[in-house]
Amino acid sequence: MLVVQITDPHIFAAGQLMEGRVDTAEGLREALGLAQGLQPDLILMTGDLVNDGQPEQYAQLRSLIQSVEVPLILVAGNHDDRPLLRALIADLPHAVEPLPEDGSGRLEYDYRELLSAGGPRIIVVDTVVAGRHDGHISDEQIAALVERLESGERTLIAQHHPPYTSGIGFMDAYGLAGGQRELESLRAVPGVMGVVTGHLHRHAVHHGGSITVVTAPSSAAQVALDLEGGPTTYTDEPGAFLIHLIDGSSITTHVQPLGGAGTWRPSWAQ
Repeated sequence: MLVVQITDPHIFAAGQLMEGRVDTAEGLREALGLAQGLQPDLILMTGDLVNDGQPEQYAQLRSLIQSVEVPLILVAGNHDDRPLLRALIADLPHAVEPLPEDGSGRLEYDYRELLSAGGPRIIVVDTVVAGRHDGHISDEQIAALVERLESGERTLIAQHHPPYTSGIGFMDAYGLAGGQRELESLRAVPGVMGVVTGHLHRHAVHHGGSITVVTAPSSAAQVALDLEGGPTTYTDEPGAFLIHLIDGSSITTHVQPLGGAGTWRPSWAQ
C-alpha cells in the first residue's frame, strides 16, 4: 500500500509567487503529477495548503487539485482558513469527508477505508490555533485521541505541527504546545504505527520511545537547517514530498524531490 504525503504548498492567487521568487503552484502541480503516476491509495496533504487563507488562494488550490482521482485528505495548517477549507472539501469529488463540525471549529478525520485492504486507519488531529503560527493540542483532544485508539487497530496519525523540538530555533518558536503530552499518551496505547506532520518545511525524523514522527519537506520552499539560532531563512533546495510504503505493521518512507533529476548507471551495472 502506498500513501503519498505532500505538505506546505502555500498556494497564492493565480500568477503570484512566494516572496516574488517561488512558484508554489508549479511545485504542487509537479508533486501531484508525480504522485498520481505512482497510483497511490491515498494522497495526504498535511496543512498550509494556501498562504493566507484567502478565497482567491483556495480557488487556485481547487484548480490544482480538482483533477486528483484518488482519495485526498486535506489537513488544515496555521496558514489555512478552516471554514473556507471545509467548503472546498465539500466541493471536490475525491476529497475525503472530515468528521462533522462539533462546535470547536477543528477539522479532523477518522479515515478507515484502507483497513479492508490491510492498510492503516488514518486519524487526523487538528493542531491549529486560529490567528497564530504555533499550534496546540489540548488535554481534551489527547484524551479523545487515546479513546479512539483503544480498539488497537493499526493507525497512522497525521497533523500539521510536529510534536517535538527540531533544533531549528526559529521554527521551534512556532511549535506545538502539548506535543510532549501527546507523545507520552500515544506510547501507552496499542496500534500506533507513527505520526506524520508538516509545518517544518524540512524532512526530519524524531524517535521518542516507541513512537516515530516523520515530518515531510515542503512542495514549495525548504527551511534552512540552522541549529545555531539564526533568523528565519529558506534555501534554494527543490520542493519534495514523501512516499510511505505500508506493509502490514511496517512503514518505509522515501523522499521524492521535485525538479526532474535524471538517472545514470555505474559502469559495473551495465
